[in-house]
Amino acid sequence: MNLKLLTSLIFFAAVLTAAPARAQDESSEFWSFMTEEAKNLTVASDAPETVFNSVSNITVISREMIERYNFASVSEALEIVPGMMVLRTYLMHNVPTIRGALQEHYADKVLVMINNVPMWNAVTGEGDLDRVGIASVERIEVLLGPASVLYGSNALTGAINIVLRKPAGTAASLGLAGGGLGSGAGGYGDSGDVSRASGLYAWSGKQASYTLAADSYNKAQPVFRFSDENGDVNAVRDYLHARSFNFTGTRGKSTLLVNAARNDQNYFGNSLTLASGELFNASREAALASYAYDFAPHWGGLKYTVTYDWQHRSIPRDASDNVRSDIIGARFINSLSGRADLPKAFYLEGGSTYEYRYVRHYLNYFSNTGVPESDNEMSGRLSDEVSAHAQLGYESEKWKLLAGSRYTHNTKTGDNLSSRASAIYLFNEVNSLKALFSQSFRSPTPFEQYFHPSTVTVLGNPGLDPERTDTFELSYLASRGKFFGHVTAYYAKYSDTIYRNLGDFARDGTAYTAVNYYDNAPDYNSSGLELEGRYEGKRTSAFLALERLNASRGDEHAVTGGSSWNFKYVPAYTISGGVSHNLGDFFLASNFNGYGRNRTLRGHVDPQLWIDVSLGYRKGAMRHVLAARNLTGHTVLYPEYARLRAVESLPLYSGRRLEYTFEYRF
Repeated sequence: MNLKLLTSLIFFAAVLTAAPARAQDESSEFWSFMTEEAKNLTVASDAPETVFNSVSNITVISREMIERYNFASVSEALEIVPGMMVLRTYLMHNVPTIRGALQEHYADKVLVMINNVPMWNAVTGEGDLDRVGIASVERIEVLLGPASVLYGSNALTGAINIVLRKPAGTAASLGLAGGGLGSGAGGYGDSGDVSRASGLYAWSGKQASYTLAADSYNKAQPVFRFSDENGDVNAVRDYLHARSFNFTGTRGKSTLLVNAARNDQNYFGNSLTLASGELFNASREAALASYAYDFAPHWGGLKYTVTYDWQHRSIPRDASDNVRSDIIGARFINSLSGRADLPKAFYLEGGSTYEYRYVRHYLNYFSNTGVPESDNEMSGRLSDEVSAHAQLGYESEKWKLLAGSRYTHNTKTGDNLSSRASAIYLFNEVNSLKALFSQSFRSPTPFEQYFHPSTVTVLGNPGLDPERTDTFELSYLASRGKFFGHVTAYYAKYSDTIYRNLGDFARDGTAYTAVNYYDNAPDYNSSGLELEGRYEGKRTSAFLALERLNASRGDEHAVTGGSSWNFKYVPAYTISGGVSHNLGDFFLASNFNGYGRNRTLRGHVDPQLWIDVSLGYRKGAMRHVLAARNLTGHTVLYPEYARLRAVESLPLYSGRRLEYTFEYRF
């Protein structure tokens, strides 16, 4: 692949779209972002925006796009966003990463939300992309870049807002029932099994509306041979089984959101001593309830929100699955946000948030008897975080300006001030230039601060500082006729990133020699170019997305077997693309994703490419689709960057998988 030629072609296509937009011919098809519904983007502001006048860089994956390219999950859909990768570590599936800032085992730098309600684990910090099934998703809004001024901690490099489906208009309803069968889901012989099941009913009236949805998704890949940390080789299968329930309802000025989810996934964190290669199961359970009341004052907007988010995890700890960790945590949040319209096109946005985080326990126990084995010194830990933010904005026909800050006080990690400033010049409604500056932070989790296993593997550090980042962005967006282009150049500086250091460490009066412990890294930086192009025709649609980045190694540190730094494991480029074509009642779609060559701890991983192909048939209320996932069947690898032991890489996809799905609308 000639990367320079490809980059030039994409940039030339983006430049072509930069001409002033003409009046649209009636036969031209405005692409999906131009519809009224897609203008209600709220991931970057309290007030609805479009991708063109948003005060941040936003990419939207619409319902139409989800169906056109037959994405099987939220994670799969996110892989087409320039600058975003959905990875795995030795211990976790589906870890979202933006602009190459890697996650550790658990704690995410990317905030995940449902209908603008943040949800993440109070103990270990991670969000969960599998708390909503793809059949329940109306659209996915992705904010690329720091977002702490709006959301506080855990939005260090960006935010993902998963918006639930609802009927179009008032006095309308939407009913769906669907399912699927997949190969390789039940065992080593690629036998078929249920791959997904979903049901949804939504109703909308003048004064009230609601959506009720339940989903089940089973991704079990074909068997592959894996060499574990002890050098034992076994035939194993990778699997993820996610179930979720979602309810959202509005009545008058009140809104209620309820989410309950559980997923089971294989866990690579043990030696594979079983001859069958059956990997031990790690489970995650969560329940969230959020209530919001919109006071709707005449001078702007004012909303109060209260949220309770509970999480439970069960993790195997040894090669016999006799010792497991039981982790329970909860978050309780009160927030008040508002917007006041001021004279002469000015407006003021602001609010305050109080968040209480509680670790009920983090216990090791014997799974055959239930008797506790050890306490990891986190049980009963709690922290409070209080913050307030204010933003002053100006909006005219041609300009949109915004500047603001968030002050945060955390009882464990102290104070933080994050700011942002945005300037958007609108050539017209669908042609804009953006200059953005934003800061963000992430408070250390209880796991990173206090973890103390009975056998020392990694020690928590109570003296950790919050992670911080500063980012500068320059973007140009244009839509003309059936084409859309978006190009962004950015520079990001990272400070106090939390990582696993190796060396001598003292904690609570005890000195440890040559031990892994959490520490703050020296500063490092990165710069990148993101390109996105889309085409929307009457029968044919296409997209292409590319990120090219360069980064420093200021956080380089010694580990067993060599040295490590964040961007050692990040490819210099990522690319994705797709084409969909309608043939009467049939449609054919194909999309691909690729990573450039990158390094492992001791070696490297060659460029990776995977392709999905779907053939569908739509007639009346029925929709049938036959898909081949990872068409070539090659094992798609990514460096094992978190545990840093004997294993060099892990499989994102282990082979070809066939899937048939259907959906009935009523």
